[in-house]
Amino acid sequence: MRILIAAERLGRAGGMERYLEVLLPKLVERGATVHVLARRIDAVPPGITAEQVTWAEEHDAPSAAGRAAIAREVAAFSPQVAVAHNVMDGGVVAALRAVDRLVYHLHDHRPFCPNGDRVFPRSGRNCTEPLGGACAVHSLTDGCAYGPRRRTARLIGNRERLRDAIVASDAVIVASRYVRERAAENGVPEHRIIEITPPLPDDAYAQPGETAHRSRDIVFAGRIVPQKGLDSLVRAIAGITPGRRPRVRAFGDGPALAAVRAEALRLGVALDAAGAVSTETLRAAIDDAALLALPSRWAEPFGYVGIEAFARERAVVAYEVGGVGSWLQDGWNGIAVNPGDEPALGAAIAALLDDDARRARLARNARADAERYRAATIVDALFTAYRLR
Repeated sequence: MRILIAAERLGRAGGMERYLEVLLPKLVERGATVHVLARRIDAVPPGITAEQVTWAEEHDAPSAAGRAAIAREVAAFSPQVAVAHNVMDGGVVAALRAVDRLVYHLHDHRPFCPNGDRVFPRSGRNCTEPLGGACAVHSLTDGCAYGPRRRTARLIGNRERLRDAIVASDAVIVASRYVRERAAENGVPEHRIIEITPPLPDDAYAQPGETAHRSRDIVFAGRIVPQKGLDSLVRAIAGITPGRRPRVRAFGDGPALAAVRAEALRLGVALDAAGAVSTETLRAAIDDAALLALPSRWAEPFGYVGIEAFARERAVVAYEVGGVGSWLQDGWNGIAVNPGDEPALGAAIAALLDDDARRARLARNARADAERYRAATIVDALFTAYRLR
């Protein structure tokens, strides 16, 4: 199979890039010929070819030059299937429609949300309305996009063009039921939506019983922004009796880090914020910790770090938002609490830290559940989706 992949970025920047880092070598192993077109290329995995092509950024109008460049690449490579990952230029997606089969991977909320995170800026509430007129109304009432300005109308129009190109795809791949519902309400036909979870590489897995924790630490991993909720986790930990409070080890960078550090100091919570680290360093920290916390306020499309913790035989305590419920089963492989309920989050963490037997049982179940995310299984499902007629 000749697969043309269009992606926002090829490298090690975020979740989508990590997805491709795991996926592309597996496609090649399965005999596919893979060519990647990306707006930015940091590194090219072995066995594939790649070309940097400039198209519009997410807040800009579609690029005519980018669309023409994609059309030339399609003609030169002659793929059997085109696969788009986080391509935010509606003209580029439309150009990929010239291929016999077009598949769009929805990795996040940006294609159907001018804000990009489905969070109302003023209230912090999660939005579940489809792209369109409601966005214009909320630009006035909630400060969405650029507020009530012409720039907002242009941005909404560009997103609508992207949405229409995605709706015209042969298949749209989502990671969770939550994102499936958002795709359907934005006009993607139900029969074209295929739910396939992200893959975990084989080296992500610890052997069952191999990583008995050595500390009471709680690990947080993600970008340090309000949506990811590190500050909420700090306040939850502050509600635990001082002598029993665990240390929070946070991994990731972001503009909210200084404010969270100051709040942790004020509340007497031990916060070790190491910044961005390698995958190996994060795994070692999870192995040493008692559990992982995922206190996201926004509707996580999936919550990849959760299944990474599962693969290391660690339970997860999280707010039940977005796609988190697709892998976290309350009382089976972790604990889910109502979004934003910091006393409940702190109580759940404290209860697990004080109950070794229960924590170990949840961790064993988590490790067993991690097997369903093996890359080989996911690639089998993707090949079927890419070939489907």
